Amino acid sequence: MTMTESNTPAASSTPLNDLLTTREAAALTGHPPTTLMNFRNRRKNTKYKNAGPDYVKLGTAVFYERSVLETYVANRAGT
Repeated sequence: MTMTESNTPAASSTPLNDLLTTREAAALTGHPPTTLMNFRNRRKNTKYKNAGPDYVKLGTAVFYERSVLETYVANRAGT
């Protein structure tokens, strides 16, 4: 999913069951939940726009798309 500068998601057809919570995303990526939170905070700084996987924010809730996380993990593994 493409993120705009305001971290709002572009139109997508992602089913809700493919959205993971921070805790679920942490289990999939191997990062602690606090690290994912730090990545989200770093994205506010122009120097770290690509920190961590992309995320979707619905109100105050944060979710990660399963396909985005799988790509992120594959890129980290070098495959």
